[in-house]
Amino acid sequence: MEVSKLTTRDQHLAKVQLYRWYQLYERPMNDQRINNQLEMLDENITMINASGEFKGTKDYPKRLKVYDGWQNAHHIKSIEVSLLEDNSIGLKADLHYQNIKPNGENQSYALHYNDIRLEKFVGDLPKFTRVEIVPVGPTDEDFEDAYPTNRTKSLMHFWLAHMESLDGNVNPFKELLVDNFKLHFSTNNAPIVNIDDLEKWLNGTPKQLKESSHFPENFSVKVISEKEYEVDVDFVWEGLTKENQKLTATTTHHWVVQDNPNDRFAKIKEATITQKVPLAPLK
Repeated sequence: MEVSKLTTRDQHLAKVQLYRWYQLYERPMNDQRINNQLEMLDENITMINASGEFKGTKDYPKRLKVYDGWQNAHHIKSIEVSLLEDNSIGLKADLHYQNIKPNGENQSYALHYNDIRLEKFVGDLPKFTRVEIVPVGPTDEDFEDAYPTNRTKSLMHFWLAHMESLDGNVNPFKELLVDNFKLHFSTNNAPIVNIDDLEKWLNGTPKQLKESSHFPENFSVKVISEKEYEVDVDFVWEGLTKENQKLTATTTHHWVVQDNPNDRFAKIKEATITQKVPLAPLK
């Protein structure tokens, strides 16, 4: 089988799912949130951890009951994405896991996700087919909520994956925007405040590109309230025009994000984008 190219879009989609994986455990569970999780899993998934090996999704909801009343936090330290020989996506990740049990007992330790595999689906999010977790050892850390970071990073990577599609399709963005959104793009004088205007923008400059890649840097999230966050991040962009000119630029993004934990994704209420490093040829 010919192995295709691993694009930054593939990498964004894999990271979307990894950051989503942890969110279920980091807020009170309900049927809707569990169903969102099951949607990410292949029905024949293999899960391996310190408790043993589990096959399929049938008993997954039952196994979640052990976490009733727990506070959990998953702080991702590194992610490595690769394309495997069968064209599935491979992931390795290191993280620090923290919990507080209903009796007040707390633990923190490092985990290594040694072998994560996701099956690619054209035009859709990849599904986990294998997750293997290896304990590394205890850490000496106080509990710190990781949900705001994991929630907003999954949103960010899904937004970037859509931006890199370069197909002019506005429909995938609807899930990531509140009804009365406002987008202040650095290339537009007036803010974009409706789906029709966003569609026009997507069918303008982005359609002049063959390739588009974004590399997030300097990410931070601030909790404004239980269901609202502010995100600040720089995107280093590299692109290839249809005339085969390589370009680069860096933009700074400030997002106001609203969250309903029952939704698949948080939503952007307002985004302000400014040029940090002007557009220039990529050497």
